[in-house]
Amino acid sequence: MFPTALLLLLLLPFSTAIKFALPPARIPTEKCIWNTAHLHALVIVTANVSPGPSQRIDIDIIDSTPQRNVYLSKKDIKGETRLAVTAHAEGEVGVCFKNYLVPGPSPFFLVHCVMC
Repeated sequence: MFPTALLLLLLLPFSTAIKFALPPARIPTEKCIWNTAHLHALVIVTANVSPGPSQRIDIDIIDSTPQRNVYLSKKDIKGETRLAVTAHAEGEVGVCFKNYLVPGPSPFFLVHCVMC
């Protein structure tokens, strides 16, 4: 029992969960979460996205270098999404989200008229 508890205590600092609301917009602002990464480090991201009507969540994984390298860019992520990249430089890696309000049929404007 002691080795299992010790192992859990040793792994605890390596995992972090963040929960936040991301309001939709036609031109959304970017919400980024930054974390330090060493050269050639494997960066694993798990994103859990709740469904929203007429919304599209896009995710970018970038670094903090002056070139602002984009490691990965995914559009319309849904549910639980797991992503992995390898850091190309020493510094910080950012996971950036945007929540787009996409046009589509709205149930409030649907009218069914038989004899108008």
